[in-house]
Amino acid sequence: MSEKLSPPPATALQPRQFEQDPGEQPIHPGSLPRLHSVTNLDFDVTENCNLGCTYCFKGEMYTENMSLETMKKALEWLLDAAGSAPSVNCNFMGGEPTMRWKQIRDFAPWARRRARARGKQVTFSMTSNLTLFTDEIRDFVDEYGFGLLMSIDGCPEVQDAQRPSKNGRKMSEVVEHWARSLLRTRPRATARATIHPDYANRFLDNVRYFHEIGFQEVAVSLSEYHLWDGDSLDTLQRQVADIVDFVHERHRAGDDFNLTLFKYTIAKLIDQRATGRENNIEFQNTPCGAGKGYMMVDYTGDIWPCHRFDGADTAAGAEGSFRLGNIFNGNFNHELQKGFIDFDHETIHKDSCTKCPVNPICGGYCPAANLSDTGSIYTPHDVYCGWSQMMYAAAESLYQRVAADGGEPLERLLESARLATGDGQK
Repeated sequence: MSEKLSPPPATALQPRQFEQDPGEQPIHPGSLPRLHSVTNLDFDVTENCNLGCTYCFKGEMYTENMSLETMKKALEWLLDAAGSAPSVNCNFMGGEPTMRWKQIRDFAPWARRRARARGKQVTFSMTSNLTLFTDEIRDFVDEYGFGLLMSIDGCPEVQDAQRPSKNGRKMSEVVEHWARSLLRTRPRATARATIHPDYANRFLDNVRYFHEIGFQEVAVSLSEYHLWDGDSLDTLQRQVADIVDFVHERHRAGDDFNLTLFKYTIAKLIDQRATGRENNIEFQNTPCGAGKGYMMVDYTGDIWPCHRFDGADTAAGAEGSFRLGNIFNGNFNHELQKGFIDFDHETIHKDSCTKCPVNPICGGYCPAANLSDTGSIYTPHDVYCGWSQMMYAAAESLYQRVAADGGEPLERLLESARLATGDGQK
């Protein structure tokens, strides 16, 4: 898909060494994209994490940190790469980004001033496991209007098993405390949960737990596709059926609690099919903005299509061929970016896709996950496809049951579904 870039990215056995902070270098004008503006940038502020999640797509790649100077240069690059766009977003990722809280705290006010000086606005977001939150962090993210995706897998037993602390401490109580606190000022915040096949039988318990602590929406994905088998998938199917019952009960009680994937599928597919408006369904040729308007910069200044691609590149043995360039070294790979711009699920797909009910809005699924799991950015793992179809059938059942209750519950469900902007598989 692109020529390989040299040198390859760092690995756990080959950390990148520098004589000076990369951020002390000037931005290279040749590092800027020409084919598509970039307005959303992941700042991979640390590869380090205090948890040892069993399914982490980063794993133990590096333990390096992005310096404050590199963060500032990455913002300057983003403001240039945004072209005429009036606003940009900085999304802090890791590892666990709050391990670099001092740098984020110092960066945000500077970034606001710098963007304003260049005639643009800047917004902030962050994905966090919540384990290192403090009152200071909690107040700061509210003051600066951070979007916050909370990584939390469910009830304490599942949370502590799937997301163990590296020091052996069980963190579920801390996570619940901060989730409840944050939901007081951001009641529509989303919980980002992952299901491991060993805990497929706890899916309903996890959903009930999320509702109990105050979440109104949960984005769920599967992990470790290669470990799912017939028994675990059957267990998952039974759990999903019970979850439809639970969500339906909530809606009958006037509660809009739902799963993001249910909402997304209802809004984009099911309602149109149920009301004879199938011609209005908009085919989704691509799954996301990765490599187009959305990219990631790591601690070295390397540019990747999104926050998952450095790990996916390593997992697939791609030797850096999915790296777009480096903000300090230039040589932006326009050919690779064109590959993402031209990504077309309608013409490049598995044979089974044409018979899949979710095909119009699948977009081919996450290209980084595809690369890790099948070696091709275009080819989802069969387990993902089965999961997607399972959730479609469940969402259709939920829709039909709510519709049978009468007009008002259905209108409330559709209004809630229209608020869904994605499938939770960033």
